[in-house]
Amino acid sequence: MLVDETIFHRIRNGDLRARDEFFNANTGLIWACVNRYAGLLDKEDLFQLGAIGLLKAIDRFDPSYGVSFSTYAVPLIMGEMRRYLRDTSQVKVSRRLKEIALSARKLAEEKRSSSGREPSAEEVAKEMGLDVDVLCQALDATSPVLYLDDLAAGQDLAVSDYESAVEEPFLERFDLNDALGRLEPQLRSIIEGRFFAGKTQYELSEELGISQAHVSRLEKKALFILRRFLEGAGGEFKDLQGGNTTGRREKRDSR
Repeated sequence: MLVDETIFHRIRNGDLRARDEFFNANTGLIWACVNRYAGLLDKEDLFQLGAIGLLKAIDRFDPSYGVSFSTYAVPLIMGEMRRYLRDTSQVKVSRRLKEIALSARKLAEEKRSSSGREPSAEEVAKEMGLDVDVLCQALDATSPVLYLDDLAAGQDLAVSDYESAVEEPFLERFDLNDALGRLEPQLRSIIEGRFFAGKTQYELSEELGISQAHVSRLEKKALFILRRFLEGAGGEFKDLQGGNTTGRREKRDSR
């Protein structure tokens, strides 16, 4: 369910009471995320990390995104927990998770060599006889997590920056390629054109037969979706993509 825009209007205008009330009303999202990492850190500590993510979500969320607040907030909440677990040297990864991660990386490398493409998480998990969530937990516990904070915030990223992100370790590589592969064709074309081919929004607007303003909106939408997917919202990927993306059906806006 989409949130009432009124509450965010109050929050944007500095209403701290509204912010506190909305935070307290949504702490259930934090506890839902705490359970995923409960074996790695004290639950209260995880809650405090999640609270940071929830506050970031409250401060950054815009109802115009067209998604529910929970869809937007959960990846940010989990992101804070994952960032801490990634960075702290005190986290002990179980031997089983290390073995799964090592085997997965070896298998993924073999598949890359034989097929010339990045395998998806589902492919690797299926061949290993694992649930995809178990595989991702193992990889998540033993690898850095790729964050696209700058992209989600709408900031421009140079092609070289994006390419360096693609060159990150296995988890990031197959997750990013998996996410790109699941984007609707028009959204993927815009991302690949902008960040891999170095095309301008105007050039893409000419190719796709839509306005430059619409290309800009779709680019932001695609980057938002990619970040949500990479930070844990993969299960809601189709919901995030909802809407008309049949570019040529839209009348061109005046440029």
